[in-house]
Amino acid sequence: MGTRGETDPRETFGRVLRTHRRGAELTQEELAARAGLGIRTLSDLERGVAGPRPTTATLLCAALGLGHPASADFHALARASWHSARR
Repeated sequence: MGTRGETDPRETFGRVLRTHRRGAELTQEELAARAGLGIRTLSDLERGVAGPRPTTATLLCAALGLGHPASADFHALARASWHSARR
């Protein structure tokens, strides 16, 4: 995904998403259902092979119950990930 020493924003977003999901004590299946997403989509996001669309980030934020400032940080990472995926 990136060169050695360079972190791909999709990988960073995936790690943060997984951390939030586990902190909420949700399985991938539970979070996907709460957010109205497919399990494969959530898995791809967590593995850093996809970047979330802005609406997907909003759905995940709501499903995880993230308040401010966590939601602002989450959306910033999502934007960087989405832009990285579109290059």
